[in-house]
This record gives sequence, structure tokens and C-alpha cells, in this order.
Amino acid sequence: MMALVMAVLLSSFPELEPAREAYQAGELAKARTELESLLYPLRLSDAAREAEAHLLLAATYHAEEDPGRAEREVVEGLAASPGAKLDPLLYPPDFVAFVERVRTQRAASISERAEQRRRPVLIPPERPEPVRVEWVSRPRPPAPSRGWYLMPFGVGHFVHQRETKGTVMAVTQGSAFVVSAASLGTALALRGSDGKYTAEDAATARVLNVSYLVGAYAFAALYAYGVLDGLVFTPEERAPRSSSGGGSSGHPPAQKGR
Repeated sequence: MMALVMAVLLSSFPELEPAREAYQAGELAKARTELESLLYPLRLSDAAREAEAHLLLAATYHAEEDPGRAEREVVEGLAASPGAKLDPLLYPPDFVAFVERVRTQRAASISERAEQRRRPVLIPPERPEPVRVEWVSRPRPPAPSRGWYLMPFGVGHFVHQRETKGTVMAVTQGSAFVVSAASLGTALALRGSDGKYTAEDAATARVLNVSYLVGAYAFAALYAYGVLDGLVFTPEERAPRSSSGGGSSGHPPAQKGR
């Protein structure tokens, strides 16, 4: 009685009806195509439908004299529904005997496959890909022109970030220039309207002229030294390196993912 009920239930699956009719009509290729489209990939909603489809496909392979594939489908069908019974009105006696033989001889394989079906499939969490930081060198800024060393008062040294030498040049050259200019200006101011010095201012004018010349020669010597120091005695400078990429310059650049 229970077998009859199972047979009636299995025969009531409408999505299997085209394949069932093709099998009964002997159109095995059509039945096989219909069943394979339902099972691979699986498009059936429950285990009973899947079991019936596997067993019907097994019957098709059995009728085509392909026992290897037929046995595989029987194992899959019995694993999906271990209590499945065959409809004696649909399947021939030799296939029913074949299924019972597989049920007995391949019991271990059926149980193992059924256990695999019950076991949940755990999908490992996706690991985020490591962020790869590429370090790209920025274009080097051009080095300051060495022509700045031709400027007086240590301007070239300051431009080339040589602050100490620039300060020395600025102070010494500036002092010599101020002394020379002040002496010349005072000496010229002592002249009369006729362009001559009075007897009282002549001695002072001589001292101012000497101071003017000493300051001028000192300024010229210091200026020449500053030019030679920048253009001859100092090696050519290179632009400092710098890189971008979000990291500080104190750390080595990160390598790409290994």
C-alpha cells in the first residue's frame, strides 16, 4: 500500500511529465535531454522530485544499455530519497531488479552520498585583497641656478640653502660697503662750493678717502671670494629626492604583494 502511495506521489510531479511521456513512448534521447536539463544544473524544488528525476534518468540510461551511468543515477536518486519506490506501471521489471541490486551492493556509497547532501556547505569568507601601494617618484624640482652666486651680500648662498656662509657674506660685504659708502659720502660733503677742501677739513678728508678705498677694496675682495666659493669651490648640487604614495619619507617604499 505504501509503495503504491509513493508511486502515485512520484507520478504527480508535472515538471517531470514531458520526460516521463518521452520515456514511455521510447523516445529515450528526448527523455534524457529533458531530465539532464532539470538535474544539471538542478532546477527541482525538493528531494522527492530530484530522486524521481534521477531514477527516471537511470531508467533511460539502462534502456540505452549504459549501466555505468544508470548505476550512478540510481545512487544519486536513492541518496536524495532513500525510501523511494519505483512505479511498476512505469518501469520494466528488469530495471526494478537493477535498482534493488544497486541499493544492496552500493549501500555504503548511497549512505555516504546522502550524508554529503545533509552536510551544510560552508562557503569560506572572502578575504579582501591586500592593498597594494605603489610608490611613484615625483619629478625632481630643478636645482637653483648657480648664477645666483654672482649676486652680492650672500644672496646665492641663501638661495642654495647655505645659510651660515650666506650670513657671513652678507655681514662682511655689507659692513665693507657701508663703510666705503659712508666715507665717500662724508668726504664729498666736506668739499666746498669750489670743490676743494679747507685747510681744516683736508686732514679729515684724507682719512675718509683712505677709509673709502679700504672699504671698497674689502667689498670687492669679499664679493670675489663669494663668487669663487659658489662657482668654483662648491661642487654642483643635485635636487633632493622625494616620492609620493601616502607614506612618510622615513620609511622604505612598500613592495607589491608577494
